[in-house]
Amino acid sequence: MDVERLPAAGSGRYAAANGPDDGWALLEGLRRRLDDQTSQARKTHQQVSQLTESIAALVELQRARTQRINLNSFIAYLIFTVLLGIGFYVLYNSRANELVEARDHADKERDTATRRADDLSQKAAARDIADTRAWEVFQLLEAGKRSEATGKLAALRDLRLSRTERAVLAARAHETQIMEVDAALKAATASFKAGRYADVIAPLEAALVGEPTGSRAAAMRYFLGIAYAKGGALDKAITYLQAALDADVEHDDARFQLASALDRSGAYAKARIEYDKFATAYPQSQFAVFAMRRSATLARMPANAPAPDPKADPHAPAGSAAPAPAPPVAKPVA
Repeated sequence: MDVERLPAAGSGRYAAANGPDDGWALLEGLRRRLDDQTSQARKTHQQVSQLTESIAALVELQRARTQRINLNSFIAYLIFTVLLGIGFYVLYNSRANELVEARDHADKERDTATRRADDLSQKAAARDIADTRAWEVFQLLEAGKRSEATGKLAALRDLRLSRTERAVLAARAHETQIMEVDAALKAATASFKAGRYADVIAPLEAALVGEPTGSRAAAMRYFLGIAYAKGGALDKAITYLQAALDADVEHDDARFQLASALDRSGAYAKARIEYDKFATAYPQSQFAVFAMRRSATLARMPANAPAPDPKADPHAPAGSAAPAPAPPVAKPVA
């Protein structure tokens, strides 16, 4: 607004109408209005400045907030990334541990299966060896070679054989042993009938080793006692005959044979006791009469025969010899 030219434009008219005082008053009013407008403009400027400063402060605050938000976002991103990495690491580690455990378990199972396969192979090989040797023993038993089979049968104890196989071999060995003992008893009976007493000693003693107990063992001792008595080995004869009687031998004349051996050895008292027992137990025997007469004779004799005279014949029997009984006949043995 052009303030200085306002009075000049109308000064004549204002001056003419109102005079000089009115003009100054008008100017004063204009000046006041200008001051008011200037003051108002200054206030407006100040307000604009304050607004600008407020906006700048707000922008700065917003900028700082944005920076904090960005920093927080970055930190959150870092934390998320770290947590995600940790999660993946934990998942990978757990999965890797599971895989390692599964691998170790598979290795153990493989090693176990390998050892089991090796054990089975060894067992199969041992089984084949045991089968081969068992068949050899069985063939020996079938061939009647029990003594050779017995040695090999003892070696089979540590081999892998089933209970059935062991039972079959043991049963076959027992059957073979029974057959051998039966054969030895039959041969002894035949030899006794033929008067070949010395021929029965070796086979009967061999058979007695395999079967030391039982009724047939008692019969074998009975035959051995008579055989040794016939050969003059009275001590052995007495031992075998006494063992036969202790085992309840089935031959009735066993006690008479023992009394005869004791009589010939000079043990008169013991012989007399055995003669009496025999005559009492078997009064119908063909040897009963002789046993009673000999017992009566021994009753008048000393308990034992006197020491032999060094000048006498060493082959002469001590004391009165009992008559030789008839050749024993073997009874059937089960």
